[in-house]
Amino acid sequence: MKIICSRCKILLGEQEPFDNPAEIKAKCTDCITKEKEEASRFTPKPLPGQKQEITLENGLKGVLWVAENKKDKLLLGDLAVSGKKFFCTKSGREKFQEYLKSLKGEDVEVSLLHSMTVKLDPAQRGRKKKENPPKTEESKKNHSIDYNCTMRVPKYYVQLMFNDMAERMDKVITFLAKASYEAYEKDCQNTGKSLK
Repeated sequence: MKIICSRCKILLGEQEPFDNPAEIKAKCTDCITKEKEEASRFTPKPLPGQKQEITLENGLKGVLWVAENKKDKLLLGDLAVSGKKFFCTKSGREKFQEYLKSLKGEDVEVSLLHSMTVKLDPAQRGRKKKENPPKTEESKKNHSIDYNCTMRVPKYYVQLMFNDMAERMDKVITFLAKASYEAYEKDCQNTGKSLK
């Protein structure tokens, strides 16, 4: 019987009975190492409930932590200043400035979405059997881990952060609106509908 790696399919060896063509599935050391590396990428660092000090590209120091509950999860365009969450847009700038002025002191605590890891389900292999009915959609567990960064910075710097994020969000919205309109235009041309 041949011993075959279930992942990379290399021949690892043979065992008795030698005249039996059946295969025994196992894993080679290289594939075990790869699987451990893949699994370690999805281990949150820091772990939920812990904090890790980091230095951002611009030299500012902050604390990295896992957003465990819904109120702590931030979007790409969000800033949480002294516990209050804002989505950065040009239309919300005045309200943000009023809030910033109402805070005491020159420095404030600000949190932003630092990064996210997402564990993808492995691809299904092989063909679907026609006689099997399609599986019902089960509620999938969220495999993403959101990491927030919190730092203490001067108010003027928080205003700069807000302005920068608002400008980027406006560019994203403009890009998506343009792409959507172009797709609608193309669909109208293909179907003979008139643009409204």
